Amino acid sequence: MTANRTQNTALDHRLILELTIDASGEVTRKQSKLGRKDTLDGKLLAQIYPGIQVARVSVPHELTPYEQSVVENRMAKLVYAGVEYKLAGASGSAKDGKFYFVDHAHAKQIAERFQHWPEAAIVYFAILVSDCKLMVEEPNLNIAVVKDHVLGTNDCRGWVRESLYRKLKIGTNRFCQFRLAFDTREPKQAKGALKAMSDRVADKLGVDIILPESACKPALKGGVHFLPQLGTSGRMFSGPAILGIKELSRVSEFGSSYTLIEHASDEALQFEIMLRAMERIRKVRKAWDESDYESLFEVIGKSEIPANDEDASFDPDALNQESSPISEGWEAAEAVLLADRSGTSIKFPYVANQLNRKLARWAFRTCTGGDLKLPSFALVDDGVLIEYRGKVLSASDWIPEDTSITSLTAEQGLCIRYPIRMQEDLLPVRHLTNDEFIPALKLALGVPDLDESIVAYILERQLRMDGSYILHSETAKKNGGDFDFDTICVMPSDQFPKFIAGRIAYGEKFQQEKTKHEKAKSPWWNVYLVAMKARGNKIGSITDLKTSCLAAGRPDLAYKLVQQLQNALDSLKHRVGIDESVVSEIRKEVSQAPWLKHKRERRVSDLPAYLDVAETDKVGKLYNVLRKELGFLPKELGGSFEEKMSIEDFRGLFSGEAVTKEMFEECQLVNSIYADIASRIVQREEEVKLQLKNAQAHWEAVRKGDDKEQKRSAVLARNKAQSALWEHEQDAKDQFSSLHLFVHYWAQGKDENRRAWAQAMNTVVTSGTGSGAVLFQSFPQEVVDTFAEVTGGQRVRVRLPKTINGYVWFDSDQRAWLVERIVNPEGPDGEKKVFLFQYKGKRSLIFENTSVPVSVGNS
Repeated sequence: MTANRTQNTALDHRLILELTIDASGEVTRKQSKLGRKDTLDGKLLAQIYPGIQVARVSVPHELTPYEQSVVENRMAKLVYAGVEYKLAGASGSAKDGKFYFVDHAHAKQIAERFQHWPEAAIVYFAILVSDCKLMVEEPNLNIAVVKDHVLGTNDCRGWVRESLYRKLKIGTNRFCQFRLAFDTREPKQAKGALKAMSDRVADKLGVDIILPESACKPALKGGVHFLPQLGTSGRMFSGPAILGIKELSRVSEFGSSYTLIEHASDEALQFEIMLRAMERIRKVRKAWDESDYESLFEVIGKSEIPANDEDASFDPDALNQESSPISEGWEAAEAVLLADRSGTSIKFPYVANQLNRKLARWAFRTCTGGDLKLPSFALVDDGVLIEYRGKVLSASDWIPEDTSITSLTAEQGLCIRYPIRMQEDLLPVRHLTNDEFIPALKLALGVPDLDESIVAYILERQLRMDGSYILHSETAKKNGGDFDFDTICVMPSDQFPKFIAGRIAYGEKFQQEKTKHEKAKSPWWNVYLVAMKARGNKIGSITDLKTSCLAAGRPDLAYKLVQQLQNALDSLKHRVGIDESVVSEIRKEVSQAPWLKHKRERRVSDLPAYLDVAETDKVGKLYNVLRKELGFLPKELGGSFEEKMSIEDFRGLFSGEAVTKEMFEECQLVNSIYADIASRIVQREEEVKLQLKNAQAHWEAVRKGDDKEQKRSAVLARNKAQSALWEHEQDAKDQFSSLHLFVHYWAQGKDENRRAWAQAMNTVVTSGTGSGAVLFQSFPQEVVDTFAEVTGGQRVRVRLPKTINGYVWFDSDQRAWLVERIVNPEGPDGEKKVFLFQYKGKRSLIFENTSVPVSVGNS
């Protein structure tokens, strides 16, 4: 027996409400996603303040002064669904115009946490809303805060006792990124990374966690005092604390980028980058020619796991396995190519479109970045903390500068941290062997006769941790790195000797360290102004302008942009900003590198066969050689994307199943809804692109004129149009994600005779003129299995999104409901029905009235 109940879309208090304030000050709620919703689960904020209500509010990027005043005023007086919200802070999405608000009852406590310091709240509120994969709340922890480098700490890197590692089921040979809330009397938070110290050390010092001062955000107020048990000055806090683990170190790979390749020597470009890329292109062409899609995907890679496929659960043991369970299975378009022995599925419009888009992304990355695969690591310091013969011994920054301890066997490498500001950011580093650094370790600890067992312990748990790359802090600073779990990649000398030799020969022509400007600090009443100033992300555009300078043979201008790029990186925390006049003058002098215009092409054939590039444009020359090698892949070979079969040609793929009229009509309904929503999204994209094109043309027409007001108005209109396109692309991604999940949930409810349902849907889609996407979104495994059966291929498992245990159900009035099955171990199971929308016909979906109708039928 099943007990049914209905509910409207009233807010779960743990759900993060998504709101938008437009230029007129109107507040609307964003359409709710069907996927795994963003909640307070796994975030420190929910643990610290049970019952807190949170809204994430988006504001426009480009506003006139009057519009900004209207938006700021609405932010100051934000009420939604009877709840008054106050601005609490932001995360990295502040640059995208997204800010966190909390209910009025908790707003004062949040302000106190961040010392009534707006800039600190905007920058560090993210600590409280970071997604932690593991979390432990302890009733009584002793937390010591000491100066950086004391007791083997370093910049943002501290220690935690091993028993807490074990409690969290983390291997003690892991470096972990953490978030911490502590000291209930004067609430504080910290972020950074941790190594494990033995319980013997922790017991002797009387601590559970040791933090460097740099990990506490904002910086702690008040003085320090001598702590006898630690033998140093600092601060000691005892009481309840919440420790969250955000990430664990592991070896992975980074792909190369044109911001790296532009610094290659001519010799490295020709004999290392180009040759490697050509080899990979030839593998792709051969695989394509032979319809060997397994080999094709080995080169161009598996499709990335979409956001709605992320599993909120976290199994530390899975990190010790060669492959993670989440990566099992294939996207539907990939799976059908692998399962189809005949090669016909490439002509299915949806499959052809998906593969074309994937190949276009890979082709651009390869032609401009060489498609290099570089080992990546967590950046770690050389700190050591042990107990030996009754004494606590520690060391920090003891390895020679410009050296590293790593698992790589190459003698040296280039340590690369993105974003790359200049060639000097590629750090030549010599890799130390055990025989070389162990004597230095003993010397740093002051124990020449250190037992081999202790050395082995240090190596395993504090120096050669899985996925770690250890540097001296002064070396890390050279490209802006610290030890709060920065990730870096390495170009090893045994694979790229010419690239490294060229970098060393280049020398140090410019030095731009991570500078510490004066901290920005405004009165709390200006928190809304501070938030609005945090909008706008110029990092990408300045990076591309710098790239264009190098392509044009103007490294002098590129170096001028290094300072502006650093200012863009530091602007949220410090009293610095981008000098727009410098950027503007450089834009007048340098034209965009021709190949940059093609970053987002969706078809291989849209990537030009040849570009007229400057002799100084290394990436452009690489593009021309590799693009020729790639050729017009679809046209030259037999499996042309342009040779797609008609969707009707796949009508007979399914046959022989008992399809009822009701099944057919419901499939028609779902297909119509899919088509209407998708066409609406595409139409909106065409509109905003046209608006941007017109605004750009108007700006180009007036930019060299003398009318300053006209130019100011034109550039604002152009910027608004650019912002509108960017916002549409983000919304479209969410809308398509929700649309795909809607179809998936609907099909998930078809437990019986799924092949008949798949046949019904196939008949519907092959009667139209679309790509057939809805078939692959609803019954992907059935499609793949059928192709395998009729062509004699092998069954390939399709990767499905992680969803709730539920399904979409339509009532007689074409109202769509999301029905979640509720397991009740103490009685009958239940169902929770949430109204989604009512379909009224072509492009008429009613979302506004989300209340539950008086009479609702049971499914």
